[in-house]
Formats: sequence, structure tokens, C-alpha cells
Amino acid sequence: MNNFVYILDGTAYVNLTNRCQNACGFCIRNTGDGVAGVNLRLDRDATADEVIKMYAALEERHTTREVVFCGFGEPTEALGVLCECAKRVKSMGLTTRLNTNGLGSLSAGRNIAPELAPCIDKVSVSLNHCDAKNYTAVTNSRYGERAFGAVLEFVSDCKKAGIDTTVSVVDVIGAAAVEKCRALAKSLGVPLRVREYVSDNYNDRITTEENN
Repeated sequence: MNNFVYILDGTAYVNLTNRCQNACGFCIRNTGDGVAGVNLRLDRDATADEVIKMYAALEERHTTREVVFCGFGEPTEALGVLCECAKRVKSMGLTTRLNTNGLGSLSAGRNIAPELAPCIDKVSVSLNHCDAKNYTAVTNSRYGERAFGAVLEFVSDCKKAGIDTTVSVVDVIGAAAVEKCRALAKSLGVPLRVREYVSDNYNDRITTEENN
């Protein structure tokens, strides 16, 4: 079964697509098939109706009232479905967040922030590294070194569009690079979140639940 929606720590996550412009060395797709025992490999992209139907089946476990578009691919690669789902979710009185690599505008060939602003409350952009050379080495982006500049432009566009915008990095890039990213985030006028690398795809949570 295609798992288009899953619940983790009381938050609902939407897994729209497995397509992505990057092939990051530390991506959890390299270490498993999903998160916390939920298989997120898809044989096709989701439709908005399928997402809403699957969410309804899991709604009683959704305690945070936040829906995050984040799965085993880049959500903006399914931009039309993303916007449609987010609009329908917001109509339910829920908060929406997009976790993205920030390459959606480059892929679309236009600034997509104005399209996201009416339906996305928060956006978290994976900065991945502190400069274009290191970003390219880490992400293996199909856009090469021009990807990094596109990410920074997307961050600025989201902020200008009035979306609550954050950038993030994974701690495996090292303390010195993290500090450079912190300075870069400050120059963009957005906060930086440093994420811990999770090598087991949260599977330790399954073991804990089974032992309780």
C-alpha cells in the first residue's frame, strides 16, 4: 500500500512523492524504506483526494494539529497536489508546514512562494551546507552549483511572501560549517535549526513501544 500520510509523535506527515532533485549522502532513503516502521516507498505520486482520505483514517492519532508536507521525496515536485492538499487541510483549521530542499522555484522555472503563501503557514528549508561547493558535494543536486543560490533565493522569497521561514542543517556537516550556516541564516533574516542525524530512521521508537 502507498502510505501517503503517516503519524510521528502526534504530527501528521504527508508523503506526496518520492521524486527529488537531490541525492543527499545523509538522506534517510539511503538507510531504509521509511520512518518509524512506515514504508514510504511509493509506486506513484499521491492525489489530493487520496491524501485527505488517508488522513481521515489516521486523524484520531493526530494530536499536534500540524500537518507537515515531508516524506521520501521533495514535496514541491508535486506542486499542484501540494497546494490543493494544503488548502483543504487549512480549511479544517489545521496548521500547515512544508519541509523542502528549496529547489521548487528552480524546478518550476518561476517564483512559487506566492503560490505557497495562501496555503502554507511555515516552511523549513534544508540549507544542507554553507556554500555552493560544499552543498553540491553533499547533495549531488542535478542542478550542480547553481542549486545553492536558488535555495537562498527561495528562502528570501518565502520570507517576503509572509511565510514563517526557517532554514535547517544536519549536524553531520561539522561545527565550523554549522556556524557559517548560522551566520548565513542571520544575513537572510531567518532562524537556523540544527537537526540531529537519525541513522536508524526512528526505528528505535518501535523497539521502545514494543517493550512497553
